Amino acid sequence: MALKRYNPETVYQPVAAYCQNTEVPAGARWLVTAGQVGIAPDGTLIKDREEQITQTWKNVRAVVEAADMSCDDIVKLTIFMVADAADLLAHSRQARGDALGGATPGATLIYISGLADPDMIIEVDVVAAKVD
Repeated sequence: MALKRYNPETVYQPVAAYCQNTEVPAGARWLVTAGQVGIAPDGTLIKDREEQITQTWKNVRAVVEAADMSCDDIVKLTIFMVADAADLLAHSRQARGDALGGATPGATLIYISGLADPDMIIEVDVVAAKVD
């Protein structure tokens, strides 16, 4: 049995690339990641705001793939974005689509006042499940 995604007709339809519900069958292998931010593989925090967002979404894909999963296995994203970067939401959605392809996991976007480093503008937590 695979992951089952659906948008019930009894609630509003998604306004972006996400799904209201994902059912995970018994026996699936679960992955819960640390928050992913715009730090390059060499440990450098990307300073350009758009590039930092793009790197964050690349990191999301990389940690999922490192667990021998694909973006289609992502069940839920929690996206934390600093409020003064709200003007970059469209860029984040594009970078997310580029990195995740057609995957439409559940997602929550939360605007916050800051992250662990004052130069960070986005952090993404991932929950994924793979049916082997």
